[in-house]
Amino acid sequence: MDKIQYHTYTVADLKAWIIRGEDNGLSERIISLTRANALMHCPYVKDDDVMVISAMDGDNVVGYTAIFPEHLLRPDMWIAMGTTLWVNPDYADDFVGYNLVQRLWKAYPQYSVIGSDVSRPAAMIDKLLGACILKYERHGFVFHRNIQVHSLRNLASRVLEPYRIYRQRKAVGRVMAMIPANIRVIARDTIDAEAYDFICAHSESDTFLRSREMLNWILRYPFSVENSLVRYAVKSNAFSDQVGVNRNYLLQIYMADMLIGIVMFGYRGNDMHVKMLYTDTTHKELVFALIIDTMVNSSIERLYSLYPELNAFIATHQVALRDTVQPLLFTYPKSIKCLEPFVLQGIDGDMFA
Repeated sequence: MDKIQYHTYTVADLKAWIIRGEDNGLSERIISLTRANALMHCPYVKDDDVMVISAMDGDNVVGYTAIFPEHLLRPDMWIAMGTTLWVNPDYADDFVGYNLVQRLWKAYPQYSVIGSDVSRPAAMIDKLLGACILKYERHGFVFHRNIQVHSLRNLASRVLEPYRIYRQRKAVGRVMAMIPANIRVIARDTIDAEAYDFICAHSESDTFLRSREMLNWILRYPFSVENSLVRYAVKSNAFSDQVGVNRNYLLQIYMADMLIGIVMFGYRGNDMHVKMLYTDTTHKELVFALIIDTMVNSSIERLYSLYPELNAFIATHQVALRDTVQPLLFTYPKSIKCLEPFVLQGIDGDMFA
């Protein structure tokens, strides 16, 4: 008999644990309370849908993963998004990760299981199960920093930093001059009909078009909760829901009374991620300039972006102190060739987490 036991939990099980306090095997060692509550409120879940799978060695949690379903408007299809895959490194030889993901795939036989921003080991598991892997570049632009001197190289950078900051300020001033006086920006906590119509009208190059209900679920049900005393927080699992800063919010950008852009930002600690970006061709550089305005007038240190045009704008105008590039892996079943050429928004999959 295999010493590793796998347990499957449905939406109904999540509700029993969260709402009625039932002791059914679920705990924050397997999934955080905040994430579990968000998943059970996903607009496309049903009570009998599998949500969480755990791997147990006796009373010890040695692995877990979760998933949620979604209906895309374009292409018109059902997908399922794997999320929070973790395996105790001591059990790497027991194929726990493979067995967890395989069970997710079997739980959604009529769905296309997709992974976004997955780790390399998770991508390899998906590949073994028949998925394709795509690699994207996520740029990280440094806008504010404090260089600590630990070597001669650090010392040289510290000496040159005042010059870089001076050059940055001049560059930022030129970008700010692009913003006309009749710009209005409204922050929203929901996507209304006007905003969603704009998204649909300017999403022709995107691979995925999510429903308005799904986008509003993402805004209303974050996977983490802000804790001003996070240094005292108890970390129950590898995907803790206790963080100092973690929020998504939406900006609608108008020139006079005309909507010209929609941007969703995700704040994570000292970082900001561009999660959604829609604008028309005529006003795209103006919207980019407003994103720069957000960065330089805040304490945010880094801006992360998957958007080639925004990345090129930032690089061309030299408004960042440094540009780093990280790989982002995206997996999908070979059977869904209709999704190519795979242009992503920063919020696609579970990258809003």
